[in-house]
Amino acid sequence: MPRIKAMTTGSVPSFLDVILNFAESDTVSSMESQDTWLSQLKAKRDGRLVLYGDDTWLKLFPNMFSRADGTSSFFVSDFTEVDLNVTRNVPKELERDDWNGMILHYLGLDHIGHKSGPHRYT
Repeated sequence: MPRIKAMTTGSVPSFLDVILNFAESDTVSSMESQDTWLSQLKAKRDGRLVLYGDDTWLKLFPNMFSRADGTSSFFVSDFTEVDLNVTRNVPKELERDDWNGMILHYLGLDHIGHKSGPHRYT
């Protein structure tokens, strides 16, 4: 969550953001009313955004996406489910022209790093 906030606002996350990152039911940290590049894209005429991947985006930005298919990122031992969910949606979205921004959040590599650590060779 802190990294997504930093990427979308251009600001450094606070210590509270790090703490709230562990509260899966957290609704306080919604960024719906903050100035982000997502809100700027959506504010444009016919501004539509789509998201596939980590459901943290949906928690941070409720009502931001016209279409979305989020998958929980808290199953760190899963290296493929979120990524397959993202990939299976790409072809149909590329055929559509009713969106101006698409977020594809792949998590497999990140999960491998958390599970195996930096010194694992396989």
